[in-house]
Amino acid sequence: MQERFCKCGHRLMVQYTLDGFIPWEAVIRDDEGRPTPVKVCPCCGSYLSIHFLR
Repeated sequence: MQERFCKCGHRLMVQYTLDGFIPWEAVIRDDEGRPTPVKVCPCCGSYLSIHFLR
């Protein structure tokens, strides 16, 4: 897992997984380690994409 940050500065964790159809899939998780992926920042509500995280 890698530590990344939303544009607002909120810390997120990115987990890379192997999938049968997609060679590498990035799953964004809350910094609290919740098992479900997040689609929006829990702090500011911005849509999350691995391409725009710092």
